[in-house]
Amino acid sequence: MKNYFIFILIAAIMNTGCSAQKNILAENVNASAKKQAIEDDVLQKLQSENDLVIAYAYENFAWVKSMNYFIVAQHNNEWKAYRYYKNLMPNNAGTPTSLTPVQADKTACDSLLNYMEENKAWTIHGDDKEKGYCADGNKDCNIYDAAGNRLWIITKDAALNPGYYAAEFYEECCPEKQRGLFVSIGKKIQAIVGDNSTE
Repeated sequence: MKNYFIFILIAAIMNTGCSAQKNILAENVNASAKKQAIEDDVLQKLQSENDLVIAYAYENFAWVKSMNYFIVAQHNNEWKAYRYYKNLMPNNAGTPTSLTPVQADKTACDSLLNYMEENKAWTIHGDDKEKGYCADGNKDCNIYDAAGNRLWIITKDAALNPGYYAAEFYEECCPEKQRGLFVSIGKKIQAIVGDNSTE
């Protein structure tokens, strides 16, 4: 019986910690001057049903026009995960739009939340086009028709959506602190959701 109460106490402490981290993340997203509107119906629905939604997306506009999302969502300290493929081709040619629920590992999701709070993910500016993709002037980093990447951090009241073009390619070729954080968050989300294909 004593062990049972210890287990309950530990679980309560862990939930309190995750709630505090979620609250810090939400407060900073809600207070940000860079808030963005959510136009996607699926993301809007997930926002209405959850306290927090974190999504990493690949945007393909060159050949097969599509968005491929890896999503984790939290409601009442319970996590869910989804793969969301959005067909953007004319007349919906090709693979149809789909939203697929997948198993969410609570420990991995809590770890992601902790990582984002510790590293102040809400400060990622995204969009490095203004200063060039390589701030150090490395001209050997070139890629064309690659996918862009987006990170959605969505609370009940607001959303942030930083993005980078070919984030993993440019981060490997010419690392940059904020892009590196962006990519590491994306990899953590994909590890939780599974299936690293970018269709």
